[in-house]
Amino acid sequence: MRRRKFLYVAGTAALAGCLGGDDDSETPTATITPTATATATPTPAETPTPEETQTPEETPTPEEPEDVVEAGKQVVDDMNAGAFPQALGRFRSDLQRRLSAGQLEHIWLGYTAVGGQFQGVVESEETVQGGFDAVDLTLGFERGDHVLRVIVDSAEGNAVISILVNDTYERPDYVDTAAFSARDTQVETEDCLLDATLTVPDDEESVPGVVLVHGSDPPAVGGADKDLTAGGSKIFKDMAEGLASQGVAVLRYDRRSHGCPNSLSASEWTLDAITVDDPLVAVDQLRGVDGVDSDRVVVAGHSLGGLAAPRIAKRDGNLGGIAMLAGPARDFYEIFLEQFKHLATLGEYEWEQMATIYERWQSRIDRIRNGDYNDGDIVLDYPGALWRTVDEYDQIGTAKEIETPTFVLQGERDYQVSPEKDFGRWQEELAERQNTTFKLYDGLGHTFQYGEGPSTRSEYALSNPVSETVIEDLASWTASL
Repeated sequence: MRRRKFLYVAGTAALAGCLGGDDDSETPTATITPTATATATPTPAETPTPEETQTPEETPTPEEPEDVVEAGKQVVDDMNAGAFPQALGRFRSDLQRRLSAGQLEHIWLGYTAVGGQFQGVVESEETVQGGFDAVDLTLGFERGDHVLRVIVDSAEGNAVISILVNDTYERPDYVDTAAFSARDTQVETEDCLLDATLTVPDDEESVPGVVLVHGSDPPAVGGADKDLTAGGSKIFKDMAEGLASQGVAVLRYDRRSHGCPNSLSASEWTLDAITVDDPLVAVDQLRGVDGVDSDRVVVAGHSLGGLAAPRIAKRDGNLGGIAMLAGPARDFYEIFLEQFKHLATLGEYEWEQMATIYERWQSRIDRIRNGDYNDGDIVLDYPGALWRTVDEYDQIGTAKEIETPTFVLQGERDYQVSPEKDFGRWQEELAERQNTTFKLYDGLGHTFQYGEGPSTRSEYALSNPVSETVIEDLASWTASL
């Protein structure tokens, strides 16, 4: 029987027989077009060649399930038992050659990091995706429920063809919707209208204001919307509404790569063009909002946005403050390599494809170190223009030059920006700087959401609010300016 084709855009927490696209194209692209997949702070991935992908030895051949629900429950039972090779054996045979037990382990580690100990399947709901039978399994964990979607090929004995996180967003308990008003607006740049949302506290005058600035997303991803949506997670929405509930106005907007993906060629994809220029426009707009104290408008940048925050402050000249959330203090390419080393060595089972990528990227990092690229080249998923301009920018030196009050925040579980090598360096280099505050948060990852155990990128798509403590600290610091 001829197999039906299965097409699915895999995100950070989906497993469908592929890892993503290739990189290192030496030919510059005329425009940058995103996919439909949104991620928080995406980690690029590439697909290994067939010769580099190993078929797991002695993959068990399990008994054929009666239906999609049983197929899904079998996979969950296997993963909960740590029997990831057996879970892999439940996938369609052609997909087993492209997957690994390590990938399944990463997904399950994400669920248990956020949810805690697994307690059982709470309910199931059958559906159809792409012409295939699917089931949404609500999984009960000690810290809450989360949904896993399992898709099967009924023509192949209900063999699994994909599993993915399918949580829906839930507004945090600390958000008081009666305390603020939210309205849709736009950040109007010279060449792009970026959809935005403004949240302003009700019945208050002269409130401080915050502009949220995104981290990095590769041109081929383009998922950084104004909420920073990743599956059931919306960390910028959490931050905006949480701060507004505590008397702080917030402007958040679609990143240019999401809102106007064709506005920049690869050679124009510089640090300023993608992470500095648009926030400066947003700052000016927020200053003009009725009820906002124009002297207390601050920038809160996440990841690459945190790295760029001192530059934004220097160019603006009048910011009330900058908050750097998980901002890298080292060369940008160094943290990339460490991210893949972490993912390649996480867990008990090897993820062969990720190990292959790590080996490849170790050699390709030398191109960036040596400046062996043109602005229009795509190297490690990013244009050479970004690598060059980030390399030319001294974030620590710039932070020392400016006198803008600064708050440096870091999650202790962050595997993308190091608590020791990055946050520790900020503390060391800015130890004598006035108006500078540092805080390290136990149990929080790169996106300032709580988890336990080793951090993995699959947890980003799970419904999990930004820590209330982070919201309270940001609100208190902003109000004190």
